[in-house]
Amino acid sequence: MMTVLIVAEDAVAAALRPLVQDGPHFRVISHADGPAQALALARVLLPDIVLIDSAVPGAEQGLGTLFQGVRGLLPPSGVIWHLSSKAPVASALLEDVDGSVHAVRHSDQAALRAALVSIGRRRASCDPDQPA
Repeated sequence: MMTVLIVAEDAVAAALRPLVQDGPHFRVISHADGPAQALALARVLLPDIVLIDSAVPGAEQGLGTLFQGVRGLLPPSGVIWHLSSKAPVASALLEDVDGSVHAVRHSDQAALRAALVSIGRRRASCDPDQPA
């Protein structure tokens, strides 16, 4: 079972939770409404996947730090950027961070499922950065 930490406002997290838990292999273990809280939770819970909404409050100040923090865990968490229907953070911020990341548009449920499965397969191989 792959564990997922959602980083989003409450309403967005509530919409994403059933999409993540649609299948038997993924479970949301927590949700945070900002980058600082998410990094603290990630350090304790060590999620397999961190699903980050691009319009989460505090994104401009803390999203890069959150990304580097979850990728620095052992083993590193896979990251999915959920490109929200609200105004997302600048794309330059997403390009400045290095590591494995999947970008999924707001209403693209098939892409979300594909990203979850792709990260899940890499985690099963014990190499989270191995190409799918």
